[in-house]
Amino acid sequence: MLGFYVQGKLRRGRFRECPAGEYVEGFAGWLRSAGYKRRPGQLRLRGAAHLGYWAAACGVPTERITEAVLGAFVRHLASCSCPHAFQGRDRSHQEGGQLFIKHLLAVGVVPSPPTPAVESLPPVLEQFSAWMRHHRGVRASTLGNYLPLLHEFVVALGDDAAMYDAAGVRAFILARASRAGRGRAKSLVNAVRMFLRFLAVRGSCPADLAAAVPRIANWRLAALPRYLVADDIARLLATCERDTAAGARDRAVMLLCVRLGLRAGDVRDLRLGDVDWPRGRLRVLGKGRCETWLPLPQEVGDAILHYLERFRPAIGDDHVFLRVHAPLGPLPSSGPIAKLVRRAIERAGIAAPSQGAHVLRHSAATGLLREDVSLDIIGAVLRHRSVESTAHYAKVDVTRLRAIAQPWPAAEEAPC
Repeated sequence: MLGFYVQGKLRRGRFRECPAGEYVEGFAGWLRSAGYKRRPGQLRLRGAAHLGYWAAACGVPTERITEAVLGAFVRHLASCSCPHAFQGRDRSHQEGGQLFIKHLLAVGVVPSPPTPAVESLPPVLEQFSAWMRHHRGVRASTLGNYLPLLHEFVVALGDDAAMYDAAGVRAFILARASRAGRGRAKSLVNAVRMFLRFLAVRGSCPADLAAAVPRIANWRLAALPRYLVADDIARLLATCERDTAAGARDRAVMLLCVRLGLRAGDVRDLRLGDVDWPRGRLRVLGKGRCETWLPLPQEVGDAILHYLERFRPAIGDDHVFLRVHAPLGPLPSSGPIAKLVRRAIERAGIAAPSQGAHVLRHSAATGLLREDVSLDIIGAVLRHRSVESTAHYAKVDVTRLRAIAQPWPAAEEAPC
């Protein structure tokens, strides 16, 4: 596989003769399987060879190159003046060294570093975490948000739930919420309320203690939905170049958000088996492990099929949407989807009310409303649990609101 990246027998010989040459061929194969093209892969091979030479000069054999050694190598790159053919200060040398160590770890040449000690949670929080996963179906991201807050709660009030009282619960929430924004304060309230319900189910505290959790002032449905009009949606989709891997993927992703109202996390987790092509439908596993089948519009299906047939890398992963650039694989989180929408908004020159993928979900709801789709159906498409969430979008129909709005009562003139 080294021959794919390095042309010429003499040049390939230099790589094989370097101190790390025993593992260069395997590293080249690893780069190829990860989707690195010829020039980027060649630069990272040079970085690996450079690391091997530098480590040997420092008396460190390849089998003992660790992350600590890599840190010293990165510092060396700032003023590299090595005499060998692989010297250089380019950033690709650092990336090549990092990837080379990752490959050595994968094949067992370098022993895995000891796992750093993770601060253990109190047993009651471990049990709460398991209960939330198995009985409530929450995602790991939700628990990752709740558990640090609940750890503070347990430290402040103690681990004996029988001693909890309304005054202590309220005092903790008010003190902690005063140091956070509204979003974090809402997470705190939700976490503590759910934790107290869990304790009540176990019989560890009174069932009515959850009622002592104060509410965060929040005027629901007070603001108008933030969405894009149909013309802006068309301009947004037109920025995607369908003849490129990134453009074909991004267009399919945005169509799923704006036609079916999928969240960024729903799109990221979509698997090949979730698309039922014969029946023209799509399976979405949303919050609380709630499975929903949605109809697959022709435009959306065509965009997904165009990406799958022409541009999706053929790797052993069943996620529908993969990274465009090496290393190939699934999107690490929903963050890249929010970024691709933000970049498309910037390219289109749209004055969007918000940046990110959720504005497309709002646009899907308001678009359905303008087509006279009932709120019940809109709520089913968006997978809302509460009708109030769907009613939020009714306010964009200004024409109908004017028909039912009452005139403002005229103020009577005060007598002289």
